[in-house]
This record gives sequence, C-alpha cells and structure tokens, in this order.
Amino acid sequence: MAKDFENTGPAPRWRPEGPPVPAGVPVVHLKSIHFGTFFYEKMIGLVQGSPADGELVAVADKAGRLFGWGFYNGRAPLRLRMFSRTAERPEDAEIGRRIIQAVKLRRELLKLELVTDAYRLIHAEGDGLTGLVADRLGGHVVIELFSLAMYQRLGAIQDACIDAGLSVGEFIVRVDKTVAEQEGIPPHRLRDPKAPSTVITENGVRFAVDLAKGHKTGFFCDQRENRLALSHLAAGKRVLDVCCYTGGFALYAAARGQAAEVTAVDLDEKAIAVAEKNAALNGVAIQIDHADAFDFLRHAVAASRQWDVVVVDPSKFVPRRTAMELGLRKYADLNRLAAAAVAPGGILLTCSCSGLVDQATFVQTVGRAVRTAGRSLQIFAITGAAADHPFQADTPESQYLKAVWGRVL
Repeated sequence: MAKDFENTGPAPRWRPEGPPVPAGVPVVHLKSIHFGTFFYEKMIGLVQGSPADGELVAVADKAGRLFGWGFYNGRAPLRLRMFSRTAERPEDAEIGRRIIQAVKLRRELLKLELVTDAYRLIHAEGDGLTGLVADRLGGHVVIELFSLAMYQRLGAIQDACIDAGLSVGEFIVRVDKTVAEQEGIPPHRLRDPKAPSTVITENGVRFAVDLAKGHKTGFFCDQRENRLALSHLAAGKRVLDVCCYTGGFALYAAARGQAAEVTAVDLDEKAIAVAEKNAALNGVAIQIDHADAFDFLRHAVAASRQWDVVVVDPSKFVPRRTAMELGLRKYADLNRLAAAAVAPGGILLTCSCSGLVDQATFVQTVGRAVRTAGRSLQIFAITGAAADHPFQADTPESQYLKAVWGRVL
C-alpha cells in the first residue's frame, strides 16, 4: 500500500520540494488547492496529456508539485474527484480494498446485521469512494452512481462486494437522469430489477421497498436511529408524520412506540400506497393522508388541530447553492406551520437532508420559524444520519442530515 505524504501538523501533507509528478501519465493542474474531494471546472488549470473521461490522473498544484490522484471527467461540471493523496499511483485493486473495508465497518464494527437487513454499504466520500453509494436491502444490493469513473468500474465494484463476504441475490444499478447527462453515463444500459419489490426488517419493523421506482436506492436507511429514538417518545401520544414517504417514523411510532394515534402525510401517491402496505405488514392502524405538506398543515392550524409529536422530514429543499434563499424560506414556512400544530409541551422533530445547509443555519432557521408561530423551542438533541453513513472531515458535504429535537412551549 502506498505511503501517505508526510504530515507535520496543520501544514499540507506534501513536502515543500515535491514530490515530483510521475512521467507518462496525464496531469491535471489545480488553480488552487483544498483538501476536499470536489474540484469544479473553474478550479482546474492546465491539463497535460489527453486523459479519457473517467480516467485516474495525477493531480498537481499550480507550482507543478504532485498533490495526489483523482478521477477526471472533461465533460462534467465536477471535473475532478480526488481519490488519493499518496505519492504513488493507487493500484486498480484499491477500489476493491476500500469496499471490503466499508463492508467490515457495517458488519464487524457496527454489527448492523443484528438489528436489520437494510443498511448503507458504501457511503461515497465517507468510505473513500467518491461517486458511489450502495445500500443492502435484504438480498439485494442497490448501487447508485454519481460519476462516470464508478460506472466504468461497475464490474469490479460488484466483484468486491462478493469478495467482502456478502450474499447478493441481485445487484440493482441506478443513475439519476441529470447525473447521467452531466457525467456521460448511458442509462439505457441499466436493466430493471428482476423483482419489483422486497421486504426488509429494521428493529423489528417491516418495510416493503420499491426496488424499481422508489426514491434514491428505494429506502432511507439514514433515519434508522432517529426512527428508533422517536418510538421511545411516542407511547400514548398523538403523532403526526409529515412528508412520511413510505411511513418510516409513523410505523415506528405505531408498531414500536405504542402511540395512541398516528397520522401520516405525503404528496407522492406511490409512496402513500407503499405506506399503506407497510401498515398492513406490521398490523397497525395509521391514518394516511395524500396531501401537500404545506396545505395539510395550513388546514390543520386553521382548524386548531394539534398533535403531541410532530415529525417533518421533507425532501431536499436546497439541491444547489443557487436554491439556497428559496430553500431556506421553504424550511422556515414548513417549520412555522409545524410548530403551530404541536400541542403545548409537545415534541417537534424537524429534519433537513440538504447538505449545503449547515447545522447552525438550519437551527437558526427553525428557531426563527417557531418564534414566528408565537411559540418557543427548547432543543434537547441534534442528531444526524446513522453510523453507516460516515463522513470525512475534509468533505463536510457528506454530513448532510440534520435532525433537531425540541419541546414546543
């Protein structure tokens, strides 16, 4: 295994005099450096050689010193994804080695298979595998690709999952249409799953998963610990799950939490249909409403309806930096309405999966929204994604999920 550059505290991890860039390889020069993973077009200077899209290239600083190795894509806005900062070129087997280490984290350290057969196997930059996400969902491994480089190495990725000791009935590969267009990934080559759905179990709660058309990989494993924590607060309470998707928090409240009454709301008809199936799978009664979250809450507030526990877990309101202002307004409006729907002394759990919105900004937005509703929020916990969603300190964008827990007074 290649040795990392010398580390002398806060200074950069390369020697002032070098190391030299290897001869005979394409080299991408950076206009300026940082220790994150992503370098966009405007951050790229001279490109020496003719690297193919998806190729592993040497990366140099503007003085020509070797900075590391990354995957280059000349057609994508995200031109370069750093893969290694070692002096030596990573071997082709490095991806497989990192996958094996990722699987060991979930199975041997976190011991997730004691509580669930659904968890994140590979979390992109958090596992040193930028552009690659994979979830285990029962006997299936659902791979979501974000880079051409990982698409080109798909066979090796699947082989490495098997080499790591996983029993895989089927690999399912997904690529978002916009990502495919930007990266040059041919989505027409990706086939539909053999089975359209499967059933997984998480902390004793059963979920049907749409393998063909569900959002992202089909199931949100990241909220597993938050769903469990919510169930401990639900006994005998009236619970409202807004933006429920397939019923995650609502099901935990009813099946594990022994809530007195559970209402779930979502605008996605297909997700609602799966939520209804999930309620039946667990033998619980949930009032499931097909409605827009904002409209539902406005009507509830107008009718003076309130719940003891309210969960709001919307989709990503800030998908890009240009959407920041509008997205924060949406978070403020949703949380203002949600706070008004919480009974005095009740609990609000509000979430954001927008990685571009940092925790402090989200907390401030929620706090102002609750004040606008004429209420106050006593925050007693702030949590994030489950431990199978690790992140690297140099790439904080992958620390995307924020869950704020508070009493509304």
